[in-house]
Amino acid sequence: MVFRSFPFLRFLFLPLLVLMGNSTFSQSICEIQGNGANSPFVGQSINTEGIITAVFSGSGTVGGYFIEQPDCDADPMTSNGILVYTQNTGALAVGMRVQVTGTVAEFNGLTEITNPSAVVLGSGTVDPTDISLPLASASQWEQYEGMLLRFPATLTVTDNQGWVQYGQLGLAPQRFFTPTNFIDPNDAVASGTTSTGSTNAAAVNAEYDLQLRSYILLDDGRTNSYPTPLPWAGPQGTLRSGSTITGLTGVLHYNFDEYRIQPVGTVNVTYDPRPTVPDVGGDIRAASMNLLNYFTTLGDWGAANAGELGRQRTKLLAALVAMDADVYALHEMQNNDEAWPDLLAALNAQVGTGTYAGMEEDAFGTGGTKSVIFYRTTTLSPVTDLFVIDDFPFQRPHITQGFQVNADGRRFLFSTAHMRSKLCDNATGGNVDQNDGQGCFNSNRRDQANALVAHWEGLRNSTGIAAQLIMGDFNSYTEEDPLDVLRAGGLQHLLPEGDHSYFYRGTFGSLDHAFGSLEMVNALAQTATWNINSDEPQKFDYSDNNLSRYQPNAFRCSDHDPVLVGINVGALPLGVQERTASLGPKLIVNGNGSGLWRTGEGFNGSHFRMFDMHGGLKLEEAAMSDGRTVDLSGLASGIYLWHLIGKNGELETGKIFVR
Repeated sequence: MVFRSFPFLRFLFLPLLVLMGNSTFSQSICEIQGNGANSPFVGQSINTEGIITAVFSGSGTVGGYFIEQPDCDADPMTSNGILVYTQNTGALAVGMRVQVTGTVAEFNGLTEITNPSAVVLGSGTVDPTDISLPLASASQWEQYEGMLLRFPATLTVTDNQGWVQYGQLGLAPQRFFTPTNFIDPNDAVASGTTSTGSTNAAAVNAEYDLQLRSYILLDDGRTNSYPTPLPWAGPQGTLRSGSTITGLTGVLHYNFDEYRIQPVGTVNVTYDPRPTVPDVGGDIRAASMNLLNYFTTLGDWGAANAGELGRQRTKLLAALVAMDADVYALHEMQNNDEAWPDLLAALNAQVGTGTYAGMEEDAFGTGGTKSVIFYRTTTLSPVTDLFVIDDFPFQRPHITQGFQVNADGRRFLFSTAHMRSKLCDNATGGNVDQNDGQGCFNSNRRDQANALVAHWEGLRNSTGIAAQLIMGDFNSYTEEDPLDVLRAGGLQHLLPEGDHSYFYRGTFGSLDHAFGSLEMVNALAQTATWNINSDEPQKFDYSDNNLSRYQPNAFRCSDHDPVLVGINVGALPLGVQERTASLGPKLIVNGNGSGLWRTGEGFNGSHFRMFDMHGGLKLEEAAMSDGRTVDLSGLASGIYLWHLIGKNGELETGKIFVR
């Protein structure tokens, strides 16, 4: 789809003559087009001849018809075709040979004939010019402007984000991947783990150039936005990236700084079907997903109103319920004490009261987002503190929980990860985009990765739990520096090569990953990315603007795809006893509505109290020397603060959520 203004005088067309006869022409189309970007005849009246290859008639279309003179000269740099711009095409049709008189104009880079009159001379045919991608240069499209082209090879939809609004699709021989998803900017061999420098950045930029030469936009010949019905929609009402088109034929048009094919005849689409949840096997399943700002504070970063929040919640729940995981790492949850209990309660309302419990740590300040963990209480039980790292260089806490598998007592650490985004706001120094494909704040993400490697190794050593699974939004593609830091630190990347979880500006890649220690790798069943979001048009989400296209399912519930991991429990290490990583007090909430209170050093014989979020005292117990079970079943569901007052007045505090 293209947009253009229509000055008043462009509607004052000369009479359209439809006559039969013989005539000569003064200028060939090749001469009018010339071998440069602009016609040498701009502003001049001309008389030319050609065979009509496409007609776009009436309001809301490209407007006019394309004519072509096959082999009108021997210069490959001059096009044989041109657009005759008019809103009144009359009885003109494809296959007519016409003589056209009009004025040559350049409209936003497109050479065209305006104010035309036409005489039908007879009939003829034009064989499409076959195009193979990639071109030798992106500038080569100019020599085909206005011509009838055919793409013999199958083309893949690699960008569908303009489909709903503009009726257009980005096509290429195959899906485009962000270069740093498979090219290491430091190492010529991608398996290398060098995490500084840019010795291989030229290969990254060469891939971008190749993609530029391999891309063509398919338009729908219309100029109105949000075309109804949507062109080429599939049986599920969508058209996913990864769909393919065979035998595409159309005329080459130029508008809004982009060459595009306006189709002639049928567009043959093979639709990429919506995938079911991947079967990752194993005895327990872990999943991770960026929620795209689940905010109960309306009008902030997430839903603008209650209706949008309800639809957002419906779509997210469809994904969570379908994945049926035993433990979730969920990211971009609002940094407050209302959003995550809201989603948790809604999840339990669907799958059964008390099925899942949650844990979290507030991020800095009162704004932004954080990560939370939901876990199935019948399958897993927490057996460690909730470990947190949230100081410099992090923007939000990274949390780790040690779990015990209820069936046989085997244990593993489960960690969330959500590194600094690639947005360039306030980037300075080494955090500025280094033009190596890794975007802004790569230096900060690299520092975060180094800190996390040390932190996670310390947790494995201090708890005695060697099997660790790390899942999250790393904001780093597969071959970028931060992930090289993790691999150099002994952690294994668990997802299959070539997966993708995110789309950005025409390319796909994985920002969402799973890593594991060697002991976790030994227990691994399978891993997969569930492509429910990145391949779908963004305008299928929950917002009011897209209400007419809203579908109450998991598809386009976020902008990131979820990642799933299956674990063979029997392969996890057995018989490892917890070694407490800190001497401070803790409260472990059990699935049966009780809390196991354990005192820390210096707090034996002190008093334990629980308060609601309004400061009301709800429970008070004397703490025993080693610990005691506290009955929480009488407390209403919600968030509570706990205080432990030591013998000498020392105070320790914490926060828990009671289901």
